[in-house]
Amino acid sequence: MRKHFGENLSPAVKYWIFLIGIVTVIFTVIFGSIVAAYLNLTPQEQVVAESLFEKLLPFPFVGSIVLVAFICSMVSLLFRYYVIPVLRMAEQTRLITAANPDFRISVEGAREMIMLAKIINESADAFQKLQSEVDSKISHSNRALKRERNRLAALMSELPYGVVVCNRDGKILLYNRRAQEMLQAVESNQQGGAIGLGRSIFSSLERDPLVHALEVMNHAFALDQVKPALGLMTKLCGNRFIRVNMAPVTDDGESGRQLSGFVLSLEDITGEIDADSERDQLLQGMVDAVQNSLGKLHKGINSICAMPGTGEDTCNRHREAINQVTNDLEEHLALARKLYGEHRLAYGNRENVIADTLLKLIAKNLYERFAIQTETQVNQSLWMKLDSYAMVQAFTTLAGLLNAAYAVSTIKLQIDEEQGSLANLTLQWQDQTVPIQAIHDWQTAPLFMDSDGAADSPQTIISAHQGEISIIQSGKIFCTGIKVTLPTTMAEEPANLQSSVSPRPVSYEFDLFHQPGQEALGKISLRKLAFVAFDTETTGLNPSTGDEIIQIGAVRIVNGRLLHDECIDQLVNPQRPVPKSSVEIHGIDPDLLTAQPIITEVLPDFHTFAIDSVLVAHNAAFDMRFLQLKEEAIGLHFDNPVLDTLLLSSIVHPNQEGHSLDAIAERFNLTIVGRHTALGDALVTAEILLKLIPLLKAQGIHTLEDALVASSQSPFAKIKY
Repeated sequence: MRKHFGENLSPAVKYWIFLIGIVTVIFTVIFGSIVAAYLNLTPQEQVVAESLFEKLLPFPFVGSIVLVAFICSMVSLLFRYYVIPVLRMAEQTRLITAANPDFRISVEGAREMIMLAKIINESADAFQKLQSEVDSKISHSNRALKRERNRLAALMSELPYGVVVCNRDGKILLYNRRAQEMLQAVESNQQGGAIGLGRSIFSSLERDPLVHALEVMNHAFALDQVKPALGLMTKLCGNRFIRVNMAPVTDDGESGRQLSGFVLSLEDITGEIDADSERDQLLQGMVDAVQNSLGKLHKGINSICAMPGTGEDTCNRHREAINQVTNDLEEHLALARKLYGEHRLAYGNRENVIADTLLKLIAKNLYERFAIQTETQVNQSLWMKLDSYAMVQAFTTLAGLLNAAYAVSTIKLQIDEEQGSLANLTLQWQDQTVPIQAIHDWQTAPLFMDSDGAADSPQTIISAHQGEISIIQSGKIFCTGIKVTLPTTMAEEPANLQSSVSPRPVSYEFDLFHQPGQEALGKISLRKLAFVAFDTETTGLNPSTGDEIIQIGAVRIVNGRLLHDECIDQLVNPQRPVPKSSVEIHGIDPDLLTAQPIITEVLPDFHTFAIDSVLVAHNAAFDMRFLQLKEEAIGLHFDNPVLDTLLLSSIVHPNQEGHSLDAIAERFNLTIVGRHTALGDALVTAEILLKLIPLLKAQGIHTLEDALVASSQSPFAKIKY
């Protein structure tokens, strides 16, 4: 991006600098020579020369004027027939090679320049012919690839489950329609779906459980444990429950196999949960009814035995028979209660977790959140079956309480295997004594809360795992630790994580697996960024004096691919009259707008649509001003980076005439469908950006930061509204 001073000057400025320099040199040489000759004369000769000045000076002066006029004319012809045509020819040649192979150079200049233009056009014809042959072969391969993609798409569309593939940063690379439907909030009117290529899965699913699951998966994967797949459960859309299973996607790197992403399978289990609840209610009702019937049976036999004339032996015999039957029934009912109680408590997020992983996750949380130093001790071959996310949160909450209230700064974590299928997880602190009551308070404190207001405490969570909490006392009032009994499971043998069948990559942006995160957008290549090209139609051209948006259109670009199926095309009720002059431009009937949502209802969806993306518009200062004036009303800020195709065009083609949307589209051989409609202009803006990116790269503009710096130097950057 660093340029010399001369490279930043326009041809017109260079022309005048050149002329002024020539004029200065000519007059300096001629009159300097006269002065030098005069000074070289004797005093007598100078007197004679002075008497002749009036006759001699007009001729050098007129000669200088004629010479300057001649040289200026030649310089003008040079710029007109050589310099300017060369600059235009250079830009047009780059346009042919980088953006529009059908374009041909047309130069008005000297015969040599016209000849050079013909040679370049002939080379372009040859290049295009060769490119056509290559494109034909590529097209043939793409058709075969498309058939494979269609098979995959057909298969995925028929799956009863939702499927989402993400890179390790949580960016969505692939999803099916079932997943989109499941993650689309019922009450949302957002166009383009709740998920989309290049968007973050964390905007649709809770971030903390997913990040926790990735940490567990990473650790198990580092130990070469088989199938580090985890089951989660997330409550979405009111009362809808989605069961989420996570599995790894791996790459072979220089240091061995590495985790590069993950696959989420989604299953709507709302009906299953409702059925379980209904079944439990029916069973409980049946148990209670049988229990009541047994009570009535006992009461009845006692009443019969109390009647006169009933023999004692006969009564005792019937009573013993009834007692035997009722005892058997009560045993079965007690067992049924126990089993269904365990079934209810066991329903949750359980996964096989290596004990060492659990302790390292707890230790990591304690250090990052509270700077608590930890010492861990565990048998690395020990596995546990539990909800590791809930456990980590429970113990982290305890550590936070101890740190804040009692200045506990070091904790020892230890897991010991017990007989049977149990293990003891011990937390001990030595630097401070803690009241036993503080542990009781932690056990009953709410940790998670569902939509019905029912709270899960650490005691509830540990009890749900058939675990127990015991306090390590150091007296009647104080304690130095707790011991928690938790279930274990069998260890798994190491195995190859990859399928023996190699995957068939299709057109779903799998190269985004290695895209950097959004923390350093400025350093990311323009080709790898996610863009949202948008446009607005308005009641007028003065946003600061009351003009309003009446239509907004937008489309997404991910990794250099225009996603036509991820777009917004929304009319807006401006709540004010639409001038006839505006209607003549955009053609939107004002009567259509009265039933449309107002701008404060539309912009939040657009804001969500543009999350983690770079906004792109033509003459963006105009559109952005309309958005910024509504930020306070909607309580959101459009702080996305912004690129302007007008500014970018003026950077790559500073010597071309016209940088309007129509002029640029014509240069790039793009057809505008729906000109002066928001979505139509947004689509052509997106296509222009894709054409500009290789031209920017040819000028050394590779990243977003490069493009923003270059845009600021454009003469059009001063436009404000």
